[in-house]
Amino acid sequence: MRSLMIEINFLPHESKSKSKQEADKAEYLRKAILIGVGLLVCVHLYLAMMDVFKYYQFRILNNKWTRLAPQRKAVEDFKKEYEVSSADAQQIQQLIAKRIIFSEKLNKLSLGLPSGVWFNELVFSSKDFILKGSVISLQKEELSLVNKFMDNLKKDAGFFSNFDSLELSSVQRRVIGSYEVIDFVLTGKLK
Repeated sequence: MRSLMIEINFLPHESKSKSKQEADKAEYLRKAILIGVGLLVCVHLYLAMMDVFKYYQFRILNNKWTRLAPQRKAVEDFKKEYEVSSADAQQIQQLIAKRIIFSEKLNKLSLGLPSGVWFNELVFSSKDFILKGSVISLQKEELSLVNKFMDNLKKDAGFFSNFDSLELSSVQRRVIGSYEVIDFVLTGKLK
């Protein structure tokens, strides 16, 4: 035969619902704690695996670094030699930039020379430029020709770039036969 069991709860109705609610809350709290602990364990395992992975990655890179030590030393030695060579090259470049190319200056003097003007003496030193010349003009424009010549030299950037100043320092007149000749001296200060 079958036995039948009947459960009778004599607690008041308000108490019955409260104990069920408390039991539900306790169950919910227990499940939340278990989920939280599970998540922490998963995060911990993930971080541990990442740590192991990074450790092996570090060991591989460290081995490569060790194997490349002779090549690194060779590169460092080359770099030191290059720095010395580079410093020498910079000094040479500075010297080249400061040099005065006299062939260009002489060519500019020749090209800017007006008709009736000629040179008697030309002196270039480390700081000075002296040009002695003479001029003759049938129209009596000797001084104007000298000024025109000097202005052309000052306007020519290729010629005047190495000069601080260029001035007419002396003018003397003399007569040859029936012609008047002017002897002039241009002086300049080199940079």
